[in-house]
Amino acid sequence: MSTTSVTLDAVEAAVLSTTAEILKLPEVRLDDNLLELGVDSLVATRIVAALRTRFGVDIPLLNVFETPVLSEFAESVLDLIDDADEALDGYDTHDAAQV
Repeated sequence: MSTTSVTLDAVEAAVLSTTAEILKLPEVRLDDNLLELGVDSLVATRIVAALRTRFGVDIPLLNVFETPVLSEFAESVLDLIDDADEALDGYDTHDAAQV
């Protein structure tokens, strides 16, 4: 059972605001494509780093290029957050203390 309270809406909002800020655009939309917006590996690194800091989860740079549409990228970030949270839920602190 996941304990995360992060919703898709929250991740989408973070992806949109982060992308717009880094690209210095007044607004981006969920149906925008990062590659069509001119995102290269350097810009993608900045976006991923900001989202890693925001959500505390490792986001592979490859996700930007595999899911360049912002709505799909946001879903991939949420999946990573959920996966990380489930891994923590399955971590038995009692067993770890015995190691």
